[in-house]
Amino acid sequence: MPTPPPSAGPAGRSRTGRARSEQARQDILAAALELARRDLGTTTVDSIAHRAGVGKQTIYRWWPSKWAIILEALLEHAERDITAGTDSGPLAERLATFLASTFAQLAGPDSDGPLLRALMAHAQQNPAFAVAWRDLLILPRRRALLELMSEGRNEDREAAVDLLFGGMWYRLLVEHGPLDHAYAHRLATAAAALLKA
Repeated sequence: MPTPPPSAGPAGRSRTGRARSEQARQDILAAALELARRDLGTTTVDSIAHRAGVGKQTIYRWWPSKWAIILEALLEHAERDITAGTDSGPLAERLATFLASTFAQLAGPDSDGPLLRALMAHAQQNPAFAVAWRDLLILPRRRALLELMSEGRNEDREAAVDLLFGGMWYRLLVEHGPLDHAYAHRLATAAAALLKA
């Protein structure tokens, strides 16, 4: 994952340097997402650098691979507050809102579902990337979902999170059924029932 841009010398240049570095970073992330959505197979660090108008050395200063860039680009693009709209109401409704918001980013022709599947596959083959994948994407979402579940014993809450995300990942990877509102509600109802059992 990226390291912060190095601090510049004098204060006047420092602000400009940081602004340029942040602009370059945003350009790289936007280029990576655009190219990967179009054709992940032909997306390379070279093509990202060319599209962003930066040198490869700029990219390698912040990221070790195209996969790391794409992961960060997806995280930047994803809804920042993943628990929006889940602070009140019955548990099943709050869980369904969380899932429906997540599913909306993964389903449909212009979604990031295909990229997420590719990143998941890459994580299975690359241990270093798997750590970043888990720490930056998977675990924060698990924690957010656990926080929504104040009811139930801790082991039941863990099982409910596995039920919710397991159902999501199974449909995302196998594509045997839609990730839609109806499925979000069915999963949420099952998880809420597990916590009340």
